Amino acid sequence: MFAILLSNVTLISPFRGSRIARRCLSYKPIAFYAIKPLTAPRVQELKSKLQADLKQFDVKGRIYIAPESGIGGINCQMAVPTAHIHQVKSYFDALHDIGPIQFNHGILDTTQPNFSSLRVLVKRNPNHLTPEDWHKKLASRKQDIFLLDMRNRYEFDVGHFDHAIKMNVDTFRQGMDLLDALTSDKPKDQEIYMYCTGGIRCSVAGAYLRKKGYQHVNMLEGGVTAYGHYVKDSVPSLFKGKNFTFDGRRGEPITDHVLTQCFHCGDQCDHITNCANTKCHLLFVQCPHCKSKMQHTCSSHCQDVLHGKEEYKFDYDYHRQVSEAW
Repeated sequence: MFAILLSNVTLISPFRGSRIARRCLSYKPIAFYAIKPLTAPRVQELKSKLQADLKQFDVKGRIYIAPESGIGGINCQMAVPTAHIHQVKSYFDALHDIGPIQFNHGILDTTQPNFSSLRVLVKRNPNHLTPEDWHKKLASRKQDIFLLDMRNRYEFDVGHFDHAIKMNVDTFRQGMDLLDALTSDKPKDQEIYMYCTGGIRCSVAGAYLRKKGYQHVNMLEGGVTAYGHYVKDSVPSLFKGKNFTFDGRRGEPITDHVLTQCFHCGDQCDHITNCANTKCHLLFVQCPHCKSKMQHTCSSHCQDVLHGKEEYKFDYDYHRQVSEAW
């Protein structure tokens, strides 16, 4: 009887490679992430190291590592044999440029791992170009470039880079929808360049394109604002006109170019007005003369609404365009 029991214990030992042994193992789901400034060489080193070292613990799962360009660090979801939990934690904590790590544990252990194998993947971030590198790239490529302006239409109208594609939209959400249409026929190895005011919108859009498999996404680090500082008193600007700002100035000039005209009279103008009818609040280009004449409104209808002569006849939409309102 003792021999039989001893034999059974041997069969269920986690260090045996038999099918019976693997069925009897229990796994604990764990996950963690750490935002760390990892260099590109260190990322490649970690990929090889983790892939090799974690095999001894029979770990299954996915580990993503990203370099410091963009958001660097590590994101991990694993199924770890319960017998090896402490060893795995100690292993990661010993990686001083990653640990110490706060692990999140699954509520229930499982008899089967929820991953079929261990995969360690390098997540490529969009490439943030300094204003100087951005300038050199655009100067060398000229019109032979797929360049997206991720700002709204009124921002583009008062200032933009030469050969940039206008996102003819009023909100960033609409721009993300249009992004799909603009890139749908582009191969995944197409070089894509994009910019916005300060870099935040491009960080979101660039990460989205990378997730869809586009391999060469290049963004202007710090946006037009940073580029404006770079070209000031140094090199001729490839951005023409004003950089729209979301404050009382409604923009600051990068160059003296006036690229658009008053919506009402057609005179060259780059002054942005916010329609005084609070149910409209449209941002649009309006010269000082028409601004005074129209009392800071975008249309005769909004002017009448402002004076109580009419009820606003459209659903409330902060971003409604004048062309739609008329």
